[in-house]
Amino acid sequence: MWSLAWSPTGNILASCSGDKSIRLWQYKEGKLRCEHVVEEAHERTIRSISWSPNGTLLAAASFDSTTSIWKKITVGEELKLELLTRLEGHENEVKSVSWDISGSLLATCSRDKSVWIWDMDEQEEFNCVAVLHGHSQDVKAVKFHPVKEVLFSCSYDDTIKTWEDDEDDWFCSNTLIGHDSTVWSISFNNEGTNMVSCSDDNNIIIWDTSVIKDGPKKIATLSGYHTRTIFSVDWSDDDKYIASSGADDSIRIFTRDEDKSIDSADSYSQVWVEREAHVGDVNCVSWNPRLIDGHHVLASCGDDNIIKIWSFKL
Repeated sequence: MWSLAWSPTGNILASCSGDKSIRLWQYKEGKLRCEHVVEEAHERTIRSISWSPNGTLLAAASFDSTTSIWKKITVGEELKLELLTRLEGHENEVKSVSWDISGSLLATCSRDKSVWIWDMDEQEEFNCVAVLHGHSQDVKAVKFHPVKEVLFSCSYDDTIKTWEDDEDDWFCSNTLIGHDSTVWSISFNNEGTNMVSCSDDNNIIIWDTSVIKDGPKKIATLSGYHTRTIFSVDWSDDDKYIASSGADDSIRIFTRDEDKSIDSADSYSQVWVEREAHVGDVNCVSWNPRLIDGHHVLASCGDDNIIKIWSFKL
């Protein structure tokens, strides 16, 4: 299983997998239950999924070189996904999708080394408005800044790039160099003032993204925790916790010591670890955007094709 995405309200969890299906899990009577399955949603593995900001659309990126857009509908009391459209153009596997804060722009990235930006009009039709070239290798993930119209992408070429729009002309404004190997995932705190990235170099880096013009700055590196590739990082919606997971089968949670300078080497510390969280690689961790019974809730999935829900009161 590859990716998980909570709906903006936190009551629905979407999952995708190498079996080419998308599943919707919904809280009922205090438990997550599988409410809908789209079999054969794509011709190959579905690598990434992302909800639009209003929670009505779900985008899915696939190794079949396409991205599908699904509309969430309710038939009676039954929750379903209805195919809206498929976006074609990438020459190879699509690895990641991300919506901007307005919900009108969608970014996709691919093994073909490109990043595409799509615009959705009022009729929910999508048009490609930019094809961005700058990475020299496979682009692993894309993520829009949560407040500004700036797109971030990370790649097999060990870099993170920022992309900005100048009168409908998207361009690469910065290249962030800090990791020594493939950068797999990025995530922002709620206000977008900080970003976290993870890599094949087993390190997690915290970046200052409050100012984009002069380039985001590296402010802390968390090393010596994961012993193998880190595949996923996610910042909790209240900005308190960073979750990470990877090929060492573990999940770790970090928090910042408010009494220490944000740019000090020991400003972040590990507060929880599960060393055998899954049997095999843990491919994704995702925080629920809301508290459940006063607890932070984290979803994880891995090569064992299992979804686990973790509850914390740290």
